[in-house]
Amino acid sequence: MIEYAYGDWITVGILVVFIGTFLWSLLRPRTPREWRSFGLAQAFFVALFFEMFGFPLTIYALSSVLGSALSFGHIQGHLLGVGLGVATGLGPTFGWTVVMAASTLLILVGGLLVHSAWKAIYVARGALVTTGPYRRVRHPQYLGLMILVVGFLVQWPTILTLAMAPFLVWAYVRLAKLEERDLRFRFPAYDEYATRVPGFLPRRRRSRGAGTTLGGEDG
Repeated sequence: MIEYAYGDWITVGILVVFIGTFLWSLLRPRTPREWRSFGLAQAFFVALFFEMFGFPLTIYALSSVLGSALSFGHIQGHLLGVGLGVATGLGPTFGWTVVMAASTLLILVGGLLVHSAWKAIYVARGALVTTGPYRRVRHPQYLGLMILVVGFLVQWPTILTLAMAPFLVWAYVRLAKLEERDLRFRFPAYDEYATRVPGFLPRRRRSRGAGTTLGGEDG
């Protein structure tokens, strides 16, 4: 018999504090619009960990809609893994393994991208950044955060997080556009940089000499 795997509110609290501290230390929101976007990101992770370790709202809701009780074991709580196991006929453990491998890779890539972008900013100390992920995209920190979000959605999709994710992406895309408007006013060279380096999705081939941006996530 699979035991009930939720109600661990201490773990929920620890994870919420950890991810909030991690994101704040790397994104460093300053303006009201940055704090609003940061607050939405934090709300996403609160909702995620609430269901992952606290109360499985999505599983209850799906059980009601489907007219059957879904398992409340933690492996079976990875709904994408359960679906993959059913679709392939290889069982929930197989689905869980694939989902965890894919989500872990995405989370690591996203986290490393956010960190490497922050490191480039820190080393530059307000000067132009010509190395690191800013050579490929203009907003690597925000891209890294979006990859993190996708990774967690693969691992543990819920009604709330699936509903919140598009708004979170929209908030940071909008924030990036507003920041770029400020940069164009402050730095005449930014227009030329923006024509060579894409905002979020790197090109397959880098242009020779591309890679100058500014010492902040604004760039």
